[in-house]
Amino acid sequence: MCKWLLSACLLMTAVSAFPQEKMHEKHDFVYKTVAGHDIMATAYLPKSDEKPPVLIFFHGGGFIFGNREQGLENVLKEKLLAAGIAVISADYRLAPETKLEEMLKDVSDAVRWVRTSGGEKLNIDTNRIAVAGGSAGGYLAISTGFDPQFAPNAIVAISSPTGFSTTDIQTGDLSLLQHIRKDSIVSHGDYGDRMDLSRYLRKNELALYGIFGFDPVKEPQKLERYTLTGRIKPEYPPTLIIHAKNDRAVKFDDAEAFYSFLQEKGIPSELYVVEDGHNSDLINRYPDAVDKMVVFLKGL
Repeated sequence: MCKWLLSACLLMTAVSAFPQEKMHEKHDFVYKTVAGHDIMATAYLPKSDEKPPVLIFFHGGGFIFGNREQGLENVLKEKLLAAGIAVISADYRLAPETKLEEMLKDVSDAVRWVRTSGGEKLNIDTNRIAVAGGSAGGYLAISTGFDPQFAPNAIVAISSPTGFSTTDIQTGDLSLLQHIRKDSIVSHGDYGDRMDLSRYLRKNELALYGIFGFDPVKEPQKLERYTLTGRIKPEYPPTLIIHAKNDRAVKFDDAEAFYSFLQEKGIPSELYVVEDGHNSDLINRYPDAVDKMVVFLKGL
């Protein structure tokens, strides 16, 4: 994999002078169906005579809102395409209709689909796959490294938590959840409506219950399985962590601790630090962070 982005990186400056819309193709596809509900992804493919490497991206949104279209920042997509890297932005099921355990299966299945079907369906190089995500999507991206058979070749975690804490957290009135439809499957809901739902759940201290399906305050021991470091082994993929010193959603200390953990495990890893911003805001404020992603992948 050490050569897979070398030529692509060298091409970045040359192709950036041309209109991006003429330099790639777009394809929507279903990577998984659950109870009759199609879970979609969108592939952006650079026009090339060779099969390009690919980065699979998972959007943020606190596991409750967001989708593959609005969660993928243009600056990230365009810089990667200019570097000759295909980009797949994938939906996954959302809380509270779906719990985190099932979301973890979705993102694993997305990587599995790309590994097994991407070569034939999308004409991409399925031996050169990276996974990235921001915030909640970063957490999900990190989890894709656990599958020894289908793990990506590299992971990029942007503003990502690696576990959950109940410090200063209380669980609100569970009866309020009766007002939320829970018998449906949502993986691409209206962005505004889903954000309103997220605000409602957080205001009423029900977000964590909605994500897990149990009360983490009363049963904190159940959170241990969702602490990602507990499942990371020495063969875990090389990882780039991108985080802001003044991230108000996920403490910078958490990113430093995760980086130190990977270093102690002997896992190739880097920590790229910016001053401010979280997830999409960080990417738009610091497009050089995307350049760092390209450089990181180039060195693998």
